[in-house]
Order: sequence, then C-alpha cells, then structure tokens
Amino acid sequence: MTETAASGRRALRVFYIGAGDPVDPRSGMDVVARAHIAELAASPAIDLTGVFTTLPADTPAPAFGGVAGYRADTKTPSKARKLAHLLSGKLLMSIGFVSTPARRAIRAGLAAKPDLIVVDHIQTLANVSLWRLVLGRTPFVFIAHNVTPDTLVDGARLRKSRAAAAFLRVEAVQAWLIEALLLRRAAQTVFISDSDARHYRGLTGAKGVALCPVIERAPVSAVKAIAPASNDVDHRRVLFIGSPGFPPNRAAIDWITRSLAPALLALDAAAIVTFIGKGTREHIGTPAANVETLGFVADDEMERLLGACLCMLSPVVHGSGLKIKMLEAFAAGAPVMATPLSLQGFEFMGVPALLDLDQPETAARHILGLAQDPAAVEAARTHVRERWAAHSRQREGALVDTLIGARAGRAG
Repeated sequence: MTETAASGRRALRVFYIGAGDPVDPRSGMDVVARAHIAELAASPAIDLTGVFTTLPADTPAPAFGGVAGYRADTKTPSKARKLAHLLSGKLLMSIGFVSTPARRAIRAGLAAKPDLIVVDHIQTLANVSLWRLVLGRTPFVFIAHNVTPDTLVDGARLRKSRAAAAFLRVEAVQAWLIEALLLRRAAQTVFISDSDARHYRGLTGAKGVALCPVIERAPVSAVKAIAPASNDVDHRRVLFIGSPGFPPNRAAIDWITRSLAPALLALDAAAIVTFIGKGTREHIGTPAANVETLGFVADDEMERLLGACLCMLSPVVHGSGLKIKMLEAFAAGAPVMATPLSLQGFEFMGVPALLDLDQPETAARHILGLAQDPAAVEAARTHVRERWAAHSRQREGALVDTLIGARAGRAG
C-alpha cells in the first residue's frame, strides 16, 4: 500500500456502510466493524467516508475513523413498522438498525459517486436499497460475517415456539436469496471465515476471499476490575464468554453447568468455571461451588482475565461464521478448549478441537491436567501468541489490497 501511495495515485474514495458500534464494541459484529474501519482509516491509499448505524441509546453515536455514526430510530418497532420493513423486502432481523438519518446520509454519500462501496454485514441493508447496490454503476465489496441462512435455520432448531421456528426458516430462504444476489453482483466478497468462503465458493468463484480480522488489543484504562485481581484465582479460571440471550450461547452455558462443571467437581479439580456476559447471573441462578458469574465486564478487564486464565471454553455447536470470542481469546494469547465448529476459520492457529459435548468427563480431565501443570498452560499460551503474531503479519494491509484490486478489476 505504501507503493500505491508513493506512486502519486489518487487515494481510492471508499464509502463504508456498516451496522454495529465500533466505538464501544459489545457484540461480535461491533468488534469486526471496528477492526475493518480502523484498517481502512489507517491506510494512505484509502480516502474513507461512510455511515454506521448502532442500536438505540440516549446519547448520539460518535464518528469513528472518518465514518459517521447514527443511532437507530427505536428500540421497540411497532407491528406496522415491522410489516412495512418486511414488505420492503428486508430481513426482519435487521429492523433494529433502521435509522432515518442514516438513510439520508447514505443517499447523500452515494450521490457523491465514490470509487467503491463497502457493505459490512448483511444487517447493513436495513438502511440501503439492495437494488441500488446490485443495479448501480458504483462497484461494491460485500463483507460477509457468516452464512446467514444456516444461522437462521440453526436458530429455528433452538426455538420452543413452532411459529417462531417456522418464521426463521422462511427468513432463512429470504436471506439466501439476498446473499446470493449480493455475492453474484459484488466486485469482491470478503468472508471473515475461510469455512464460509468455501461454503459459498460456487456463488463467488474467484471473487471471494477469506480475511480473518486482526483486532486491536484493549487499551489500558482505569476501569475498576469486576473480578478481584488475584493471580491464584485468575490462573484457576476457566472462562466462558457470551450472553444467554443468544440461543447458541445459552445451549453452551447449559452444557457447562449441567455436564462439565459437575465433572470437574467430581475430580476435585482446582478450577473455577467463570461466566462472563450480560444475563449470565440471571440465567444460571445460584451457582455450584466451582462456578462464578461476573456478568458484563469492560474490554480491558476482559483482556486481563483472558491473559491470566487457565483456558477459555467454546463448547458451541450451533450457528455459523467466525466465533468472535475465539478471535478475542487468540488476540489476548489465551489457551482455548473448543469444539470443531468453534474453530472453523481458525485453522491457521493450529489448535486441536478438545471439546466433545458427549464426553464432558474427558474435557474435565484435560482441564485437571492444565490445572496441575502450569508449564503446559504457558506452553499453550506461547503457541497461541506465536501463531497469532504470524497471522497478524500475514494479514496486514490485506483488506486495503482487496478493495484496490476490486476497483481495478471492475474498471478493467
């Protein structure tokens, strides 16, 4: 990218459209949006403007990296608004990001005729017309965070209401049609997971590329630690990070509390199963003797816990796409115990899948082994740090290169 800038070429004018909160990330899509905007904003080869829409709040959304933030219109859309949203051909799952000011800003930004449009996440379509993108003259790059139809179908399996499950299956068909159109018409599609890129290879052909994000480490701040800082306790913690409000997380939490934690207790393992995430205390209730719930924690506290824990758990067997909590764990140098699904897209880390939900006793014995062997834990940390550093070096500048290549390919 330095060569491009040094050659005297005009910077590529990129208009970014996103959904989520890159300023104060709380979800996976927030974390990824922050990484993408930061990478583009830092490049002299990119002239970045754009719009991102966050969920409703009492304060205005600040800008980040030259991209303007807007709050969504309402926390509780009316039935009439939901119906209008559906009739417009948009996914109901995106209605929480509808923002009238953002729509106006996007129309103005597109009218300025940028060189390239970046559509980061399918939820972004809440505020921009799909047909404006696929039929317009300005090329666009679509960033796919997961295989949305698979996520919706999997969510339907976890629903107790038959009506809700049926609706999600219908929405999955709608999502497939939308994603197929985006993938076919995009100048380039960026998948954040290699497994998703392989899944959609038939639709993208050579126009699909997998770029696992590189996230920045949390800044050190004066936020008070929710978990008391104690090396002895910190080094015994086995972390699970995620809110039970997301069905795949809820299933994972239930497996840990009902199967893994009792198996650890039976072995008298010197490990504390620690749950982090909004709603975990209410969902779990009175914890077992070897279980604690911390609720929501700030980013720097999360990084401290990941940097000192025995390991992080990801017993997730539902959903699709890159597991962002795994991304954060690897960036913090934490050892992980995960299912094969959780490790999809992280093959470059060289971490074996050590969790089988049918064998909680085996997982408990592995955790016991770590608790009894600090040298093994440190060796696992060293492995993670080295692999992540290698990935970061290889990944540097790749998104910028992809955008420039997409624009050059369309111009040619």
